[in-house]
Amino acid sequence: MLQTPIHIYLTERVDDQLKYFDGSALKYQKYYRRLKLTAITCNILTTMTIALAFTVPEGLKVYMGIVALVLSTVVLATYQVEEFQNFGAKWEKFRLVTEQLKSEKYMFLTGAGQYASPDGSENERRFVERIEAIIRGTDIAYFSLMVEPGKRIEKRLQQQQEKENV
Repeated sequence: MLQTPIHIYLTERVDDQLKYFDGSALKYQKYYRRLKLTAITCNILTTMTIALAFTVPEGLKVYMGIVALVLSTVVLATYQVEEFQNFGAKWEKFRLVTEQLKSEKYMFLTGAGQYASPDGSENERRFVERIEAIIRGTDIAYFSLMVEPGKRIEKRLQQQQEKENV
């Protein structure tokens, strides 16, 4: 069976991008959920450890304090890792793009919305342009997530100082 250019585009570009974005969303969701679960668990255990420290013999209170310190340090570390890696924001962005691509694909395949025109070649052109715009927009948004939050703040402060000095 001879495949048309739009058929090739659907299978080699759209479906490939859907697979990539969906897989990335699942990966970042897993990382985000693990970090949050670790933080919640250690937070609860820290509180319990501090409360139990009042009930143990005097010689064990130091150890309970050390355990509480370690647990609270793990909580702090999970927040810092999330701020640095942005797993939650990446999960959200990749999931959003996946759903946008799916929606666009099914609107096109069913001839709905802006693809309801009787001109098939116009619908195909519009479809390719919309898909590529979604992907292009994703690249920009993704790379902005990759810049460390601290660097973004530093850059804004530097720009603000430069404006004030002018």
